[in-house]
Amino acid sequence: MGEMQGKAQLPMVEITSSQPGGEETTAAFEQGIELGRRYAEQAGRRIAAWAEEHPGQLLLAGLMAGFLFGKLLFTRATVELQELD
Repeated sequence: MGEMQGKAQLPMVEITSSQPGGEETTAAFEQGIELGRRYAEQAGRRIAAWAEEHPGQLLLAGLMAGFLFGKLLFTRATVELQELD
């Protein structure tokens, strides 16, 4: 992958060729992509506005999210030691 840096990567012919279902499927897919982009942009604007109005809450939310992700991703299995008789 290192040698592809700076070069345009075009999709394979198998991907770009027409699929069964034709134009209707392609139009629905493109419409879904556009809708997803609009929702992502709107969410980004709302989060940015909230962060500007409430920087303390943003800091606390970031700390809480980091703690939860850390607990989920970096938990160790606990080993219970049997008591020695």
